[in-house]
Amino acid sequence: MKSTRQYQQAARAEAADRNTERILAAALELFVERPYDRITLAAVAERAGVGVQTLIRRVGTKDGLAEAVGAWVAPQVASDLGDPPGPDPDGVAAAFRRHYERWAAALDRTLSQQDSSPALAANAEGGRRAHREWIEQAFTDPLAARPEPARTTLRARLVAVTGVELWLVLTTHEGLTAGQAENTIAMLVRAALAAPDTDREQEP
Repeated sequence: MKSTRQYQQAARAEAADRNTERILAAALELFVERPYDRITLAAVAERAGVGVQTLIRRVGTKDGLAEAVGAWVAPQVASDLGDPPGPDPDGVAAAFRRHYERWAAALDRTLSQQDSSPALAANAEGGRRAHREWIEQAFTDPLAARPEPARTTLRARLVAVTGVELWLVLTTHEGLTAGQAENTIAMLVRAALAAPDTDREQEP
């Protein structure tokens, strides 16, 4: 049977976990709303409803906060994207639509401000690596069937046409609906897969 002290310790640990969750959620909200250099620890603490010292004990510095947010977000991003559906252009496009409808703004902020913080740079590189690995898993057979350098070229094209940059061009800059953007990605994936294996560089 647990003692009163053990229950108290468990309650304090649960409260600390809730505080940490609020801090990370508040930081993510502010990160999407404001440029990185305009986010302060005080603003995050206020949004989270905790004291600044509580926040500092959890993350230390602003860069530590960015690192903690990246570690907290990464498994959520992976869960939303889900397992690769195999080399199915429609399934791949649907997965990225689901992914970007929730995360495009945060991903764009990270990529556009990666030079502002070592933690943001690490988060951006981690996101690029995870994206590349997901594509490699989804298209294992088509990639394996191509010799180098055609394999590397195909992978690069698939990464590019499923990237957040293209999603934002289609939806934010050109005004397509999410459904139209999804269809466009599926079309471009099909085109990349159907392209010939030759990989000739253009003459200068």
